[in-house]
Amino acid sequence: MDQLEAPPRTSKALLAAVIGMGVLIVAGTVTLVGVIIHRMNSHPTPPALPPAVPLQDTMPESAPPTLPAGTRLLSVTRVQDGLLALHVTENGQDKILLWQVNTHKILQGLSAPPPAP
Repeated sequence: MDQLEAPPRTSKALLAAVIGMGVLIVAGTVTLVGVIIHRMNSHPTPPALPPAVPLQDTMPESAPPTLPAGTRLLSVTRVQDGLLALHVTENGQDKILLWQVNTHKILQGLSAPPPAP
């Protein structure tokens, strides 16, 4: 007699997990495509600009500060709104000075050590 082997039974928990993951993959793909289409069709509104202020109202009457004699300005970098970092050299020594543009004041900065010979 020929005995046929019965096919192995698949666990119901495994079958439910596979079907559940398949549904999640399809739902995730549909959601991703929907978000991409939505972002492509939406036009972002530009940020509102602050109202223009006349220059004479923002600038004090005093003259801007001047650097001491023998000081050369090497570069300027914006640190934040209204604050600039000035890279200067004074008698061969590099310094970083902070300049508050709104008040026209130069704040104490950092001094770099002299270069090694």
